[in-house]
Amino acid sequence: MPEPEPEVRALVAERQRAREARDWARADALRDRLRTAGWLVRDTPAGPELSEAPPFDTVDPAALAPRWDTPDRHDASVVVHVTGWPSDVARATAALARHCGRLDYEVVLVDDAEEEGTGRALEELAAADSRVGVLHLDPAAGFGAAMNLGMGQALGRVLVWLDPHVQATGDLLTPLLDALGEPGTGLAGGWGVTTRSLLEFEADDGPEVDAIEGYLLAVPRALAARVEVDPRDRYYRNADLDYSFAVRALGYRAVRVAVPAVRHRHRGFYDTDPATRDRASRKNYDRFLRRWRSRTDLLTRGFTGYHRHN
Repeated sequence: MPEPEPEVRALVAERQRAREARDWARADALRDRLRTAGWLVRDTPAGPELSEAPPFDTVDPAALAPRWDTPDRHDASVVVHVTGWPSDVARATAALARHCGRLDYEVVLVDDAEEEGTGRALEELAAADSRVGVLHLDPAAGFGAAMNLGMGQALGRVLVWLDPHVQATGDLLTPLLDALGEPGTGLAGGWGVTTRSLLEFEADDGPEVDAIEGYLLAVPRALAARVEVDPRDRYYRNADLDYSFAVRALGYRAVRVAVPAVRHRHRGFYDTDPATRDRASRKNYDRFLRRWRSRTDLLTRGFTGYHRHN
């Protein structure tokens, strides 16, 4: 990285003084001037850090307003949370184009990565496929907030969460759209789970299940406007349980449907530091349990008490 010019460092120092004076408007204006000059500033506990601005526009998550009032423009919007590994994203989007190309859908890639090169790779995907758009977040927002932002910008009648490790081997959108066309169905997906205790969940082929796994989860846009992913869930695990229960608490069913897809290595799980992964997963699950422990009426297989099976 080239060394910032003295004028750039002066802007950084001026912005830091504005932040210390809690003059947020001035600080934001100076951040924008730095961006125009080709630099991004990131606030850290150790002070501001500079990096070269990428050759694409980034969005401050706090400044992005949802578009729920905008009419639907597509049959489906596929929302993908990206934290790196753009080759997996390329495989997933290429499979959609190959098998679902006759459908009216869009892809919203939510770039929540701080990994150098990911943003550029996603821009190349968008340039090669007009259905694909990229939302580059700066700073990174974490899973829950990022998915809310992506869904809030999507304009499909049905919103589909797709994890990059899932690859379509056939038309996987039509079964989801058909399932959500049934009255009373609020969630559909390729993998479902149920529980009898809220302490342990098991895979369940359904059709009716307690929750849809977020690897492939579909929800009507009109319903998604009423239910947000918990923004405190910075990691993906267990966020899908909470979201499913929130939708079902409004009186809707969750159904598992057979979809033509394969699951490859989940890099977000296996390639994440185990201690960090497990700590974040536990935090998400503890929030889920506090929120839904009293709603045993939502368990499709019945409640058998708070105990673990041996």
